Amino acid sequence: MIKQRAYVLHTRAYRETSALVDFFTPDYGLMRCMARGVKKNMSQGQSLQPFLSYDIFFHGDSDLKTLDKYESQGLPIQLAGDSLFSGFYINELVLRALRSETDMQDELLFEAYEQALNSLNQLSLEYCLRQFELILLEHLGQSYEWNMDFRSADFVEADVHYGFFVEQGMASVSHMYAAKNPQLSFYGADLINLANHDLSQDSTLKMAKRLLRLALRPIIGYKPLQARELLKQFKALSN
Repeated sequence: MIKQRAYVLHTRAYRETSALVDFFTPDYGLMRCMARGVKKNMSQGQSLQPFLSYDIFFHGDSDLKTLDKYESQGLPIQLAGDSLFSGFYINELVLRALRSETDMQDELLFEAYEQALNSLNQLSLEYCLRQFELILLEHLGQSYEWNMDFRSADFVEADVHYGFFVEQGMASVSHMYAAKNPQLSFYGADLINLANHDLSQDSTLKMAKRLLRLALRPIIGYKPLQARELLKQFKALSN
């Protein structure tokens, strides 16, 4: 029987009384466990829930492990409103990014995940999300030289617009292209800030949201994220 710290990313019902649970762990990365009798535990107030640190005990040699027992560590992180949907977004991001990297072991990414969840109620949500997206890209080996034009090998110029090219990076584009494709153009000054992990400027933060979404697409897939759709529905109902 193996012990790991873990967070729940996703659960779904399995047969009559069990569930399949996707855990994020420091030593095993993304891991799926079959939790037998979990519905009975739910009726007794012992449900597996997101945003709560667990010690889990499991066994098995296949991709599908068997969960033997679990113990919560402390209290769940209290998230509500936009913070809650941001937490679901982070969970979905990790789940999609790591599902094709089942052998990935990275304690630093686990720590960054935990820190991001704990920061959602303390810092700007957009700042927390962009910082975690940057770290996720780096840990997946998809970091970019944001302040380098890959075509010319020159450093980015502050007053020039650039386009993003998957697996290559940034390259300068014409003013005409930038005018016609504002969502696909990125200002040099903001790219320099991003390269320095400086998201203090509002313009840089907004630019990073567009740019990192493009950089993450090949990793997480092109289907809409459920967390984003749920947030849109929530805001529509709130208005």
